[in-house]
Amino acid sequence: MPSLNPPIETLRTQWTNLYAHQLPSLAASHSSVQPHWPVHLDHCFARIILDNAIGIDVPWTAKVKAPAVKNMSGEQLEQCIKLGVGIAEGKEDLVELDRRSLEVRGKVGKGKKRALEGGDHEGVRKVVKAEELKQKGDEKENWEEVDRRAKKAKPGKEDLGQADIRALMSGSTTGKTAGAVPAELAHQRPSGSLTSEADDSPPPIDHAGNMKQLIATSADLTAYRKKVLLLLTQVPPGRYTSYAALSSFLHSSPRAVGNAMRNNPFAPTVPCHRVLAANGGIGGFGGDWGAEGKHAKEKTRLLREEGVKFDGKGKVVGQPFSKFV
Repeated sequence: MPSLNPPIETLRTQWTNLYAHQLPSLAASHSSVQPHWPVHLDHCFARIILDNAIGIDVPWTAKVKAPAVKNMSGEQLEQCIKLGVGIAEGKEDLVELDRRSLEVRGKVGKGKKRALEGGDHEGVRKVVKAEELKQKGDEKENWEEVDRRAKKAKPGKEDLGQADIRALMSGSTTGKTAGAVPAELAHQRPSGSLTSEADDSPPPIDHAGNMKQLIATSADLTAYRKKVLLLLTQVPPGRYTSYAALSSFLHSSPRAVGNAMRNNPFAPTVPCHRVLAANGGIGGFGGDWGAEGKHAKEKTRLLREEGVKFDGKGKVVGQPFSKFV
């Protein structure tokens, strides 16, 4: 009699689609399935689900070797998918799950810890909400600083220098503003069909359509940032583009493109990691620049998984995508 258990590759696809696509998209659109969204990036959703479904009382890495998607058993994948679907359907409290994950990692802040010790889960939610508002305020301040410094630049050099871009991407500036964590850490994954035993599971999400609408109607983005982010939605998996290709289409500059992608609020559906340097180098990622950057290997790994090839010197193979419309 054939096994009723789905093939492990099917489970891996479902798990990847869930934490890398569906949950970040729900968070980006501020879906009402969760009262608050304390995280928005795919690796944060993976951390929360893995810690609660696999680690339980310890970080998940104490029980499963990284990368989790390749080393989890079929049963463990099913447990993670079940918990993730519960979050997507509003049956699981994301704030509480995040609190548990941070607690086992010893990262619960003082405000959260006090509320936790008193059994005040509503207090935890208030702290999370305050952190969300602060992060949004920091991002707004940073972009005001970017715009201010760009306007003061000399004619013909209206954009920030490369050193400035690196500093701003990492959240450090020469002024009074403080940076938020760059959303370029978010990653686009191959999509797959998410299934659930529940009859009321949410329908598949039109990621590109949703993101285009969110970008176009966002009151927090400048017109130029909207143009850059909308172009990124056109770069398909398995392809890459460059700062130069984007700026050529927009009649601007590579530096302006780099600035516009910083703190991308719609990652991972808007794939910042698919933008490389004109010379074939890895470009910027996670606040650092070049092959020696802290997150360069992660960016390369993500691109390789999508089908992008690199030569022995770490340079990308093939021509950049430039058929923008």
